[in-house]
Amino acid sequence: MLKGIYTAGSGMMLQMTRQDVVANNLANVNTAGFKRSSTVASAFPSMLLSRMGELDTQTGIPQPQKSEVIGSLGTGACLGGIITDYSIGNLKLTHNATDIALSTPDSYLVVETPEGIRYTRGGCLKIDGDGLLTTNQGYAVLDEYYDYIYLEGEFAVDRDGYVTDNGEEIARLQVVSFDNQDQLERLGGSLLNTDQEPLLVENPEILSGYLEESNVVAVQEMVTLINVVRSYEALQKVIQSEDEATQTLLEEVGRV
Repeated sequence: MLKGIYTAGSGMMLQMTRQDVVANNLANVNTAGFKRSSTVASAFPSMLLSRMGELDTQTGIPQPQKSEVIGSLGTGACLGGIITDYSIGNLKLTHNATDIALSTPDSYLVVETPEGIRYTRGGCLKIDGDGLLTTNQGYAVLDEYYDYIYLEGEFAVDRDGYVTDNGEEIARLQVVSFDNQDQLERLGGSLLNTDQEPLLVENPEILSGYLEESNVVAVQEMVTLINVVRSYEALQKVIQSEDEATQTLLEEVGRV
């Protein structure tokens, strides 16, 4: 009976993690460039059950016989991993010159943060009071030589990432890709980090005046959240039933 409690308990812990992931997806449904995450469940090793003997109905003595395999018994589930869906989100036309979208799903802008170089697909840019091109969070956007980009007039960028200031070309945005996107570490604010060497994208296909929306589908996440809550409640009832059965057993054994 305790095994049943542990099995149901591990399932409840898994559902709590799933709930956290879904909640984070829903919280960022309107975050430009955000990529949804999903959980992968992994089963604990199963136990092989065998019948070792059979009671003699006449003598009441167990008679040795060849063991017979009955089947396997699951021992619970755990979190196998959290994976990221890197598919591109919808491209929304904003008509804002400082809004850009990367139309290829495996490319990223390079930004400088207080913690070092980071990567992002969030294309909602702005120009601060000093003329520095930054992200919406205030991180400096770097060019292909890891330099800052300063502007004095009207900002514009073409499909290849070349930045013009009042029609004069002044820099080129550094747009990079990686050999393995699954090794990217997700940080807050749509930032990513990795130890991989970035690869410069020669044809980034930047769309000016567009924003890549989050690839989170709110309705789908709400359905997943409902399933998570129902699964948690079902496992909770399993634990309650196992606890009541254990209590009844102890009371009966104690009475005897």
